[in-house]
Amino acid sequence: MYSRATLADADLLATYQASHSAEAFAALVTQHGPWVLRMCRRRLGRHQDAEDAAQAVFLALARRPERVHYNLAGWLYCAALRAVKDVQRAAARRARREGDAALARRPSHSAQPYELREEVALALTRLPTRLRQAVALRYLEGLNQREAAERLGCPKGTLATRTREGLLRLRAVLGPGTDRTGEL
Repeated sequence: MYSRATLADADLLATYQASHSAEAFAALVTQHGPWVLRMCRRRLGRHQDAEDAAQAVFLALARRPERVHYNLAGWLYCAALRAVKDVQRAAARRARREGDAALARRPSHSAQPYELREEVALALTRLPTRLRQAVALRYLEGLNQREAAERLGCPKGTLATRTREGLLRLRAVLGPGTDRTGEL
């Protein structure tokens, strides 16, 4: 097994590029994996999302090691930032789809015609992800505050703040003096 003392990053990377040595790659992951995971966790919050992003970084390295030209740590840092953004975009798309699906599943009420549901759905997509998720979980999926907070991985107080801010922004988008969010 390779160790940090015996081979530098450049040597390990060169060994991996030349022979696809599992030992060299494992040494690189052992040396850099913990800080890549910590960086992803700091930016994403959820441990599962951070693990997905860190795994994507090392998968990219395994597939295309020739992309690293100078500094492996710098490349890993940039790759981790890209992976974090990809995970955030995927979460935002998932939240939009879930919100749209939740709106589509709701029974139609005479007090809430189709056009109004479409207007509310469009207004929801304009909210930042953290607010949209809070509102969707509480009012569209009907979760209580504890359940929604657990699903988002945040304290109940944070969820309450996000929900309140999301509803205020929805009211602002839907028009002054109208309370169309009452049936959410």
